[in-house]
Amino acid sequence: MQDRLSRLLQAIWEPEFCDCSYGFRPGRSAHDALRRVAEVITNAETQWVVEADIKGFFDHLSHAHLLRFLEHRIADPNLLRIVRRFLKAGVMEDGAFTASDEGAPQGGLVSPVLSNIYLHYVLDLWFEKRFARGCAGKAYLIRYADDYVACFEYEADANAFLAAMTERLAAFDLEVEPSKTALLRFGSHALGQRADTAAGSRTFSFLGFTHYVGRSRRGRFVVGRKTDGKRMAKKLKLLNERLRGLRTQGGAAMLAYLVRHLRGHLQYYGVSGNGRALASYIHFAGGLLFKWLNRRSQRRSLTWKRFSAAIRPLLPRARIIHDLYPVPWWMTQAGSRMV
Repeated sequence: MQDRLSRLLQAIWEPEFCDCSYGFRPGRSAHDALRRVAEVITNAETQWVVEADIKGFFDHLSHAHLLRFLEHRIADPNLLRIVRRFLKAGVMEDGAFTASDEGAPQGGLVSPVLSNIYLHYVLDLWFEKRFARGCAGKAYLIRYADDYVACFEYEADANAFLAAMTERLAAFDLEVEPSKTALLRFGSHALGQRADTAAGSRTFSFLGFTHYVGRSRRGRFVVGRKTDGKRMAKKLKLLNERLRGLRTQGGAAMLAYLVRHLRGHLQYYGVSGNGRALASYIHFAGGLLFKWLNRRSQRRSLTWKRFSAAIRPLLPRARIIHDLYPVPWWMTQAGSRMV
C-alpha cells in the first residue's frame, strides 16, 4: 500500500520539484548531486559555502504542515486520510507500542517522497523564489534528502542565508544540527591560502565525502574529494563485526562476502580524486580478513606472504568508476569546438 501511495505522490510532485533536489528521485543519484556541487563551485564563481544538516529531520517532521502541503495538489479526502493513518501508525519495538505524533514512518516506503514534498516547500521553493533573488551575487542550493549545501559568490549573502535559514526552519518546527552546519571560504580564491584563517577550516562533508580545496596537475583550482574519515572508520568497524560472525561458515564465505562488500564500496566511493582513500580502505579490509581467517582456530594457519600471494589478488582493486570533474567554463561556451 505504501509503495503504491509513494508512486502516486511521486507522479504528482515530480514535475513540481526543483532542479536543486536530488534525493529519492527517478533518474537522479547522489553522484549527480556531487557532480553538481563541483560544477557550481568550479564554474559559477562560488567563493563561500554553507554546509547544513537538519537535526533529526525524519523524527521531527510536522504532520500538520505536511498535510497542509499535500492539500496544495490533492483534494481527495480519502487519499489524505490514508496518508494521515500512515503518519500516525506508530512504532512497535520489543512488544511496546509508541505513538507517532511527529516524524515520518521509520523505514516506510512512503517516507522518502513525503520528506521531499516537505522540504520542497520549506527550503527549495523558498531559496529559489525568494532568497536567491535578493542576493547581491550568484547563489545555488544542492540538496539530497535533509543534507544540503548552499554556494554563494559573496560572504554577505552566505551570512544572510545562515540567519534566514534558521528562522525559516524554525517556522516549520525544524532546526539545524549545529555540529554539521558551518560557513567556510571555498573556491578559487581560497587556493593557496592557509586553512587556519578567520573563515575556519576549508573542508566540508557532503554525502559521505570530505570536499577540500585542491589543485590540478596544471595548477588550476579543483574540488577535491576523499572518503569521509568518520564514515570510513564506521564502515570498517561494521565490516569487522560481520567477518567475525562469518567465522563459523568458513573462509570461503568470509572471502565471498568481502569481495561483494568491496565491489559495493567501489560503486559508490569510486569517484574522481578518491583513489588513495579507496586503496586505503581495501588495504584495511584485507587486514581484517587476514585477522579473522587466522582466528578460526587456535593455530595460526595463514601468513602474510601466503595471504598476499593467494587471497589478496582475489580482492577488487581500487579504481575510479564515476568521473565527477565538471567541464571547465571556457569549454562550454556556445560555438566552442572543444565541447
